[in-house]
Amino acid sequence: MPDEQPDPRSPRQGRVADNGGLPTTVGNPSLAMPMPPGGFPGVFVGEPVPPRPQRSLSSMLFLTMFFFFMSQNGGNQVPIGTVGPDGEIRERVTELGLLRQHVKEYEGFINGTGNWTEPPPPQIRASSLVPARFDHDDVAARGGAFYPNITGWYRRAMAHPVDLVKEQVNQSDSFFRGVPLPAVNETGSWNQTLADELRGEFDWMSVTSWDLRSVVERSIVPEKEEREVDATQEDEDSVALEPTWAWVRGILAVGAPNTSLEYRFYGLHHLANGTYELFSLHESQRVDIRTIPTLYPEHHNETVQIVLAELKKDLQIQEDSLLLTDVRPEELSVTKCPLLIHLSLPPLPPGVQLEDVLQYDSELSNPTGLLFSLKKPPMYWQGVGLGGVIVGDQCGFVAGLDRGRGVPLDDFGRKTINYAAYATLSQLLVLFLLVGQMERTRTPSTLAKVSLWTIVLIALSDSWIFSAHLVTGVISDNRTSLPMLVPGFAALCTAIVFGPRYAVLLHRIQAPERIISRTPPRRAPSTAASASGDATGDDSEDESEPSMPWTDRVANLLSTYPGLKWLGAVALMFIFAQIALMPSVIPFVLFAMQSIWVPQIYRNALRGSNGALGHGFIIGTSIGRLALPLYALACPDNVFFIDNADWVWGMVLWQVVQIAVLLAQDRFGPAFFLPKRFAPAEGYDYHPLLPVPDAENAVGGTDDIPAETTCSICMEEVNTHPDPADGPLLNLNARRSYAVAPCHHLFHTKCLQQWMAVKTICPLCKRPLPPL
Repeated sequence: MPDEQPDPRSPRQGRVADNGGLPTTVGNPSLAMPMPPGGFPGVFVGEPVPPRPQRSLSSMLFLTMFFFFMSQNGGNQVPIGTVGPDGEIRERVTELGLLRQHVKEYEGFINGTGNWTEPPPPQIRASSLVPARFDHDDVAARGGAFYPNITGWYRRAMAHPVDLVKEQVNQSDSFFRGVPLPAVNETGSWNQTLADELRGEFDWMSVTSWDLRSVVERSIVPEKEEREVDATQEDEDSVALEPTWAWVRGILAVGAPNTSLEYRFYGLHHLANGTYELFSLHESQRVDIRTIPTLYPEHHNETVQIVLAELKKDLQIQEDSLLLTDVRPEELSVTKCPLLIHLSLPPLPPGVQLEDVLQYDSELSNPTGLLFSLKKPPMYWQGVGLGGVIVGDQCGFVAGLDRGRGVPLDDFGRKTINYAAYATLSQLLVLFLLVGQMERTRTPSTLAKVSLWTIVLIALSDSWIFSAHLVTGVISDNRTSLPMLVPGFAALCTAIVFGPRYAVLLHRIQAPERIISRTPPRRAPSTAASASGDATGDDSEDESEPSMPWTDRVANLLSTYPGLKWLGAVALMFIFAQIALMPSVIPFVLFAMQSIWVPQIYRNALRGSNGALGHGFIIGTSIGRLALPLYALACPDNVFFIDNADWVWGMVLWQVVQIAVLLAQDRFGPAFFLPKRFAPAEGYDYHPLLPVPDAENAVGGTDDIPAETTCSICMEEVNTHPDPADGPLLNLNARRSYAVAPCHHLFHTKCLQQWMAVKTICPLCKRPLPPL
């Protein structure tokens, strides 16, 4: 058979010759190109050549920008300059660069080769103004032991401010009685203009309270003594020396009637005499710890070495972090007064050994199961307690500090775990009861009774509880963070899994009744009079269409444009998340969270139904909802450090009122509390008062007396005649035990309720039944 000639118009290749040669034609013969013998390497003969890959433009741009920025400032170096707030060009300083500069300057100061000079000592030493009851130097001289630390929190302490600028210092305050207070304005170094500028707008004479927050102490063994200890020795010389100093940092909160301030402080705790010397600045300012040795003139050389070691430690942390964060500029604040703080720990009471205190603290931090077998020692805030003095030498005031109650860090951790268990149990109770309620209402007839907004409020409340526990756990950032997330997870299950699932199911079941309620009434047909009016051309008498309520118009708009629902839901959730955790809004949020039964009460009264929610679900959910607010607002030693609020009992009363109304609706009728003009149309009464049957007409029933007195569901006798000797309330309870259907069939009320949970027709005659 001769070879087929390819069609020039066809893109297909021609037939390969029998001798194994190349195709005679590829596409258009005029465009065919000769191929080398054997074809191109790596390409099968007779197949199209793959196109050459093109270079990605985005990859080229990325590489260009990468090498550009890497070559600008030598790799990870930051730009050499930045624009200041006033528009001036200033050198950019990072935290790492500033710490390196401080370490270099301080080393030069110690070696005598640098230019940095130590600030002068304060004009007024805080330790010189301490009252006698907080001065324990005589106990320290005798070698007495003091409490080891105040790590944790110190709350509800009292402040006693005194103005030192007045011509005659007022010493009527009982705290400073017997203490000579200097008048700073009589000294030659006093600068009134600087004092006014530092004081700012804050009134230090109105301070009434002070708290210590997040106090952390770390014991320090001097480096020289550490080198003398050989860790390979096993004799008594190898025992580590007891530390004599502790590095302290934390937050001081001073409170006035209408405002409060937070100061960050750093300093040293001299363990030998239980005293603290701290230097503090407002939280918007940066604390330079190189000023701390000036507070210890007797131990200047020793404290200088401690401060240098702390600077090197902070520098090492910055270098290991590999972050080049800029130095935060100082922010505007109501005051800039630097504070010198002196605190005095009391000595241990007679009969209490320091080893017992240390063992008890160690068991709290590292539990081994011996805590309950150890005798709890007295706490440092008991008895004389912690006291001290705050001095604002450049602002001309002094404040005495006393009273208060401490919260040790380890004790706080134990209380937090206990609270987490308590909150988890309350949230699990709410979760299991909700699941049980979902199982109880699985049919359309029972789902139609439950209020959708009650379930929505339960889910929103749990989402708020989850957010509060999540934020608390993340911000705390310690060993109490994980326990705080457990109750949040239980609340999340209700807020995300079961609550929305139940709400969606209710929304689908109750959708037809919402459509019916939004249907506008039909317009009445035109009368002959209106027709004659139209004939005469009088159009002013036309009847206008009845206007719909604004709620129905909004509902129709949302049903027409479903996207608006999601947009509104997202906006509402965003606004709720922004304001729900604000302190001034929290009381209103809590009251809204405790109003979950109001929609159900309204739905019961509107539809004339009851028994929608189980009594166990109502009472148990209310207890679970009240558990957390009662702990936070009624427990004096709660882990949130919230002061007790009397209005929490009003919230409890409000919850009890709602429960009482719900239970009364099941007993006395859904609209028993409404006046007749506001009450909905009365539904069918399943519990009429039946007359005593006539003995002569025992067979067959009438309109008032059922023919049979046997329940057709359980096939047991029904008692329809209560004892006349019983009171009205007992007679009402007896009537509630039976139910007469509109078709005059008699049942036990419980039997008929169980039947109507499945079907809403009569078991005997199959007629529809109204709500029970």
